[in-house]
Amino acid sequence: MAPEFLFFLSSLILGLGHAGPCENYEFVTREEWGARPPTSIEYIGHPVNMTFVHHSAGSYCFDLEACISVVQGIQNYHMDTQGWWDIGYSFLVGEDGRVYEGRGWDVVGSHTLNYNDIANGFCVMGDFTARTPNEQALNAKKDIISCGVELGYILPNYELFGHRDGRCTSCPGDALYAEIRTWPSYSFRPIPIYC
Repeated sequence: MAPEFLFFLSSLILGLGHAGPCENYEFVTREEWGARPPTSIEYIGHPVNMTFVHHSAGSYCFDLEACISVVQGIQNYHMDTQGWWDIGYSFLVGEDGRVYEGRGWDVVGSHTLNYNDIANGFCVMGDFTARTPNEQALNAKKDIISCGVELGYILPNYELFGHRDGRCTSCPGDALYAEIRTWPSYSFRPIPIYC
């Protein structure tokens, strides 16, 4: 059962019923997008204090059917070409405003070399070198990270980085990178960059 649903259910039982970040987006589970099973799993310790923003540098998607196809393609590339255990990201976001479950909160990712076991990775599907993602995608990305804070998976004073802050890459694209540098949680603290 998805952690967001469990939180929502517990909120109703406790009579809280407020609309928090975990209810602001539609969540697409691995089962719903047809994920392949991972070949191995390693669990991450919580809460993490770092998050990394990525772009897929590939196809854009604006509806459920197209985004499912893109997520499946990313998983196939990561497993079949890169030789990874699973899709690399913790969560992916489409320009349909939905959040797609990658490895989720509990599993070590393959998104940012030497940071995978201490951070979650959030990817927006598409190439955001020349343009920023639409408002639906940006809001969903902010909401899934805020949801992680609310559920205790991410520390409230977490640091947000772009993939290029910790790796020799142009990811998450110039336009998206410029955007996230305006977010209050973005960290200008220099961290080791691994090439």
